[in-house]
Amino acid sequence: MKEVVCAGDSITRGLASANYVSLLRDRLGPDGYRFVNAGVDGNLAWNVLQRLDEVIACRPDAVTLLVGTNDVNATYDARWARHYRRQQRLPAAPSPQWYRRNVDAILDRLQNGTSARLAVLDLPPLGEDLSSTMNRRVREYNAVLREVADGRGVPCLPLYESLVALLPPGHRPPPYEGRLGLALRTTFQHLVLRRSWNDISAANGLTLLTDHIHLNDTAAAVIADLIAEWLQTSPPRRN
Repeated sequence: MKEVVCAGDSITRGLASANYVSLLRDRLGPDGYRFVNAGVDGNLAWNVLQRLDEVIACRPDAVTLLVGTNDVNATYDARWARHYRRQQRLPAAPSPQWYRRNVDAILDRLQNGTSARLAVLDLPPLGEDLSSTMNRRVREYNAVLREVADGRGVPCLPLYESLVALLPPGHRPPPYEGRLGLALRTTFQHLVLRRSWNDISAANGLTLLTDHIHLNDTAAAVIADLIAEWLQTSPPRRN
């Protein structure tokens, strides 16, 4: 049995977002893969770094890392910055430089504390207006992520460009306005009203995101495809 740990935030946890880890279990479980969901809502890269002991304790054959959406979102405005610092007990204000240090420390710890093969996924868009300030920041953080991963010889799976390729020509999405209530409403609609993530996304005028932050079923399948292809192309094995 090959042990694969998927570490990240709410996009990985899959409660407020379509669950790509469940898709991987369904697809690759019969082939001898066991997936551990190590996603925690609201986490920034710093939070993932603090809980790596639980990842290492799994003695994984492979680890994937998808984290940074909250690092970017924390820069939206002062209200979001206060929210994250209080909720996640952050010791510093989020910034690209701090993100770089934390991602590098995560990869360093995993490379030295496990024999696992590692892959990172770059960050999905924040909102579907690719010209927005937030998506310019996403691209900045993705450049940081790729630079750190490349420096450590870790593949970076192209999530951002894979999702952008699915946006229809002439797409005119509503702007992302940093409203926390929308995320709560979409989760309620899915868990209580049993609406599909794709239906919720469409009702909000979006193609891949449900609430400008989390992923619908189509987008989650893209992550599952990327990780499955990586696992099967480069099978994890212990040293």
